[in-house]
Amino acid sequence: MYDFLKKPLCLHNTVQHYKWGSTPPDAYIPQLLGIDGEKSTNYAELWIGAHPSAPSKVNIEDNLVSLTNLIYRFPKFILGKRVADQFNNKLPFLFKVLSAAEALSIQTHPSKGQADLLHKTDRHHYPDKNHKPEMAIALDSLTALAGFATYFQCHKTILQYPEISSFLGQDALSDLFPHRKLSRKQQSEQLRQIYQTLIHLTQTKPGLYQRSVNTLAKRLQSKQHRHSLRESLFLDSLEKYGSTDVGLFSLFLLRIITLKASEAIAISPCIPHAYIKGNIIECMANSDNVVRAGLTKKFQDIRTLMTVLDYTPNSVRVISPTRVNNTYEYPVFTPEFKISRVELIDNSQIFNTANKIEIFLIINGDGILSWNFNENKEKISKGQSFIVPGILDNYTVTPRSPMTMFRVQVP
Repeated sequence: MYDFLKKPLCLHNTVQHYKWGSTPPDAYIPQLLGIDGEKSTNYAELWIGAHPSAPSKVNIEDNLVSLTNLIYRFPKFILGKRVADQFNNKLPFLFKVLSAAEALSIQTHPSKGQADLLHKTDRHHYPDKNHKPEMAIALDSLTALAGFATYFQCHKTILQYPEISSFLGQDALSDLFPHRKLSRKQQSEQLRQIYQTLIHLTQTKPGLYQRSVNTLAKRLQSKQHRHSLRESLFLDSLEKYGSTDVGLFSLFLLRIITLKASEAIAISPCIPHAYIKGNIIECMANSDNVVRAGLTKKFQDIRTLMTVLDYTPNSVRVISPTRVNNTYEYPVFTPEFKISRVELIDNSQIFNTANKIEIFLIINGDGILSWNFNENKEKISKGQSFIVPGILDNYTVTPRSPMTMFRVQVP
């Protein structure tokens, strides 16, 4: 019964063409998929999963069927009984390849409780009830803004740019940076006040904000020496979004993190962040809830933003995977997913599913995928992704050339 489900299923995925994505000939996603990218077309994200906005499709008896619909019809066969029961018959994670040529918007994602409330009050901007913890793993490198810088770094930065300190005002600066030692909790509270004061002034004194932004830009453009990464981001964003964008000054308060290949960051709910440049593997809870905080022309919910943000300084750490034989495991920090990178050189490897759904993506190499004690086999290669239904106990991958694959499971 349902023999067509008792096998790994090749996925047909959606490419998202957001404006910040990379373009051919350097675009990563067309190279991964082995396709000729269209000139001047942005290849930003490859979505792999069952999100209703862009679900993957599978070929069932010569018909392309939405993975969302397939799970709806056969939840326990596809997800496995434990996952189906735990996540209300839904795939709990969304898997992506992301290729950023320029900065994404500064954003945060609500917690589960906040997402539920936002969905009830504004379904158009908050399309689901779920939170969106996510992990970003650099394929080559990644530069990102992630979390607030320390209280002392923010103070130093504001003093470094008199246009920002002048905009805040001397009275505000005295309150925000008192001449006394502060505990870590007090520093976090001061960061909250610094950020909220800055955002409040952008809304109540827009003319002064624009003049301050333009004055800083003029001074930076007249500099003879090279701009810092933060200054370049400021100038590029000003050109794209105009001098009213609230993110132009607030980006000076966030921490810049640079990842090398295989390093990662985990973004918990309510952490402000923006990926600036790089190619990454990204995995998250199955949600598209975003509260934007600048560097964008899209909807920005300033009131919600200031309410939900986590102001803890240095809240995001660079993660290196733990190696177990040929597998590089990333830490589990949410119940929706765990992710690992597998390097196969010449030996076959059996993967046990524990009767829970998993998805894998091949980013290098080719080989043979087999199941049912090697009775069934299929050629696989770079750029392909597969869903392994929970009804299948295990599968085997035999490399024909050195292979790298990312594997996403439910913990």
